[in-house]
Amino acid sequence: MKSRGIFPFTGTWNLNVSSILKNPYPPITSSFELSAEELTREYHFDKTPLWTLICEEAVDTEHSHIYYQCVCNEISRRGVSAEEFKIARKFMWLTAGWLNFKCMLWDWVELNEEDIKKAIELQHRRGLIGQRKQERMLAYVQYIKELDRGNPA
Repeated sequence: MKSRGIFPFTGTWNLNVSSILKNPYPPITSSFELSAEELTREYHFDKTPLWTLICEEAVDTEHSHIYYQCVCNEISRRGVSAEEFKIARKFMWLTAGWLNFKCMLWDWVELNEEDIKKAIELQHRRGLIGQRKQERMLAYVQYIKELDRGNPA
C-alpha cells in the first residue's frame, strides 16, 4: 500500500515525530542498568496483535533495549518489511503517539489498533483531517492488520 495521503495534519507534533524517528529503533542501549533477570528473560509476542507491537514504543513505560529488539524481531518475523515498518511507525506516532502524549492520555500499559482509530476519529472531529483523509487512514490501519501473519485474531 502506498503511504501517500495516510499521514495526518501538519504542525508542531509532526516536528516532534520527525525528531523521535531520527533516533535508532530499536534502541542500541537502555537508559538504565539491566538486571541479570532482564538479560535472560524471554519474550513471547505470538498472541500480540501487530498494531499493539508497533505501538509499543509509544506506551508511556520504558523497557530495556532487549525488549524492544524482541518486539522488532517479532514484527519482522510476521513479514513486515523494514520500509513498511518505517511507514507504520511514523503513522503510529502521528496517531496513537499523538493521542498518548499530545492529548495527554498517558497510557503506560498498552496502545493498540483501537487507540489509533480513536486518534483518527478525534483528529477528524477537531477538524485536523478531512473525511477523505480519515478514510485513507482507516484503510491503512486495516491494511497493516491484514499483514499480521503471526496473530490469527
